[in-house]
Amino acid sequence: MYRPSLYDKHDETMNYFAELFNSCETCPNLKMYPITEETFIDDGEFVDENTGNSFSFDWEYRDKYFSNGIFDFDTLGQFERKIVKPSIQLSIQCDSTNTAIAVAWHEDFRRENRITRSLDTDYNDKQLGNVRYTHAFKIYLYTDISEFKEMIQRAFDGEFNSSVF
Repeated sequence: MYRPSLYDKHDETMNYFAELFNSCETCPNLKMYPITEETFIDDGEFVDENTGNSFSFDWEYRDKYFSNGIFDFDTLGQFERKIVKPSIQLSIQCDSTNTAIAVAWHEDFRRENRITRSLDTDYNDKQLGNVRYTHAFKIYLYTDISEFKEMIQRAFDGEFNSSVF
């Protein structure tokens, strides 16, 4: 993470969401397990406890441009350094109010071209990084977590791309 000032908020929001996800009675076989120790690979995994199948996710806390379930853009971005990690299937970006997530499958990001951008950091200088953007993303509100869980179940039953939205 190039913005270490967000580490605590990242973990706080991810763990809160995992509690919501795991306590939802819809698809009780699905569990979300955030990492407990930083691996610099992924942020955790979703597991279908009936089959033992799993996939990893990347969690990001967005402090700008996404609040109260409203995202300011028509495309969602993801860092190339995360897209190339084969274990990560899903990007989850939490809004600044901790009330919604925007999600996109890495398979959909891979269909797009890389763009080099100047990215914000906690430091005086910006970082040049490769990013991909996709229109194939969906916003899920915390008030209806069952809709998100049902989408995860469809992914386990089929494909890990936007066709499960």
